[in-house]
Amino acid sequence: MIKLRNEIYAINANTIEVFDNVGGDFFPFNRIDGAQVQKGAVGTQACCEFMQRVAFVGNARNEAPSVYLAANATTEKIATREIDQILEGYSQATLSQILVESRVEKDHTFLYIHLPDRTLVFDGMTSAALQQPVWFVLTTTTVGFAQYRARNFIYCYDKWIVGDPQSSNLGIISESISSHWGQVVRWEFGTTIVYNESFGAVFHQMELVSLTGSIALGIDPTISTSYSIDGKTYSQDRFIKVGTTGSPAKRLVWFQQGFMRNWRLQRFRGTSDAHLSIARLEAQIEPMAA
Repeated sequence: MIKLRNEIYAINANTIEVFDNVGGDFFPFNRIDGAQVQKGAVGTQACCEFMQRVAFVGNARNEAPSVYLAANATTEKIATREIDQILEGYSQATLSQILVESRVEKDHTFLYIHLPDRTLVFDGMTSAALQQPVWFVLTTTTVGFAQYRARNFIYCYDKWIVGDPQSSNLGIISESISSHWGQVVRWEFGTTIVYNESFGAVFHQMELVSLTGSIALGIDPTISTSYSIDGKTYSQDRFIKVGTTGSPAKRLVWFQQGFMRNWRLQRFRGTSDAHLSIARLEAQIEPMAA
């Protein structure tokens, strides 16, 4: 049950019924026939209020699960093909136990879908600005995927307080560190496909324009980059140091990054020890002629 605009949304397995409070004796709610949504949620905690609509993970009859926003008898699908593929990798029993929640902070509106081994996050404001769905993944591990150890976000005492699903600990969301409960975790991101109309190109240099120097004392971390020409396998990682504490002028540059014959993807990886704020990626690429 979710209250939205003084209406009650009763979320079922295959439909969402909407009720209005009309007063009266015995039962004060009246069902709004024209507001029924022909999809439902996969579990009792697989829905929440998000951007003045109801966000839920669910489906209609004979449909695979996906992520939707519902309001006024209509639904809008916000999941991408990749998100649908991830959801289809879980059983119905597993999906029935997931938790969906939202968080609004600093011009971002996040929708969290807490799965057993990762958390999928939809950025509503960024998606609206770019006119396409923007998703990212949160996980608490350095290799592969593991349960993201922060959920049930509550803004209280001028901070975001979270709970640890693996213990009884309470923590806060902080911008001064990137670790999770003192544990080192990884981060990574990739570029879109670099393509030169079936011609090759030489990658002379790549630089991550970042705010450096916010490293803990006594730590000298590294980050790496690698590339793929098929989207499945990646080259050997090439590492560079990100500098120590108090080195804000450190530049993160990779030289002689090889070439491509047709197209190429680039991936960057690091750990929470490399506490960085990355603004953009700059590359010096020389196209090859026909």
